[in-house]
Amino acid sequence: MPKHSSGLHSVARLTAALHTPRYMDAGAVYWSSDDFRFAAASLAGEPLWDVEVEDGGRLVGIFEGHPVVLTRRLDPPFVVALVFLDPASGREVRRVAAPKDAAEAAYCDGVFAFLTASKRLGATNRLVLADAATGKFKKIVEGGLATGLTAIAGGFLCTLDFVVRAYDLKGRSLWTTDNVVSVFGETVLATNLGGKLARLRPADGKPLWSFTFKGAEAQSLVQVHAGADVVAVLEPRLGELALLDLATGKLRWRTKRVAATSFAPPLVTPDAVVTLSARKAGGTWQALAAFSLADGSLRAELANRHGFNMTDARVAGEVCVLGQEDGTALHVVRVPASNAASTGSAPERVATQTVATTAKKRPTSAASAKKTVTKNQATASAKKTAAKKSTATAASAKKTAARKTPATASAKKTAARKTPASAASTKKKPATKKSPRAGRIKRP
Repeated sequence: MPKHSSGLHSVARLTAALHTPRYMDAGAVYWSSDDFRFAAASLAGEPLWDVEVEDGGRLVGIFEGHPVVLTRRLDPPFVVALVFLDPASGREVRRVAAPKDAAEAAYCDGVFAFLTASKRLGATNRLVLADAATGKFKKIVEGGLATGLTAIAGGFLCTLDFVVRAYDLKGRSLWTTDNVVSVFGETVLATNLGGKLARLRPADGKPLWSFTFKGAEAQSLVQVHAGADVVAVLEPRLGELALLDLATGKLRWRTKRVAATSFAPPLVTPDAVVTLSARKAGGTWQALAAFSLADGSLRAELANRHGFNMTDARVAGEVCVLGQEDGTALHVVRVPASNAASTGSAPERVATQTVATTAKKRPTSAASAKKTVTKNQATASAKKTAAKKSTATAASAKKTAARKTPATASAKKTAARKTPASAASTKKKPATKKSPRAGRIKRP
């Protein structure tokens, strides 16, 4: 691959399970490689490890510098635990008890938070906190449907009965909002219909500043991503991108050269804003584009032959990790910093690195087969329970929506589209392959 001072470089393509969460820190990217295995790769795309965790589970985040898996035993007594993995080797470092039927977990300043179900295979409907030192559980609140557990500065957020609620580390209610809320470190952003955006103070939910995307349609919901000192705002219906000052909300620049069909947030690197371009390059998909953080000029484009999916994308420094449209692969893309000479120049197209591999199938063990059968049975029961639950929830939501303004109701529908982690974790995923070559991970 040629070397450039600016542009986009596709570093590696990593095999991943369908629709699995992924997390990044300054050293690596972590994800689920199949139902029972978890993998890590360096930010250069080199494989680090691929390990099986007892009873599988779901990757829930990076707590105290360790990737953490929420395990859910498939056999009685159905013990649930948080398993901390060594980021260098993937070996289990320690195990922390989790409440029964926990589906999501988060961590903040010595406190674990869990979203749990009141009955096995039921929908998550309660928030539980636990002191990391004592392990003592404390049920905070219970409702009809709980999703989207996230740590914020000094507490936690979750959506309960289609309303975003914030709690401090002792479980005391801080604030609520009907808006769609996104969290980026200590930055909390709230969006609403009509292209509206506000930065909220985590302690009380009060707006620090507000911004309305001029020209946005009444039903349009902007997509956002916050960096160190800026906020990138994508108006998907207009196909326009704007950059705001994080401290004041003041508009720095605005450009029209982005895809009008992208409803996924852009990504902010130290030097650029990455999203899909308004034009196609090297295939049927929209090109991946990098816009200069300084003035919004189009710095570089990368052909999108595999179909980059920016939903649930992650960024650490100049490295972005994107999904693939079919959900079976992750792409590591590097956005090198530009220099003064390249700023404002014609967009540069960079070749995609291709890595040849020889794939091998992993033999299926009797234990794994038993786990898969048990998991399929649990999935069938969960679907039946979810169907009954969704009927009651839909009726309740319909009554609630009738009492709300159209804008608020639509915003809540957008927030409700997030799939509960308990349902996502029961999806059957294909067997994986593993390649012996560095730079690409195939399913074992």
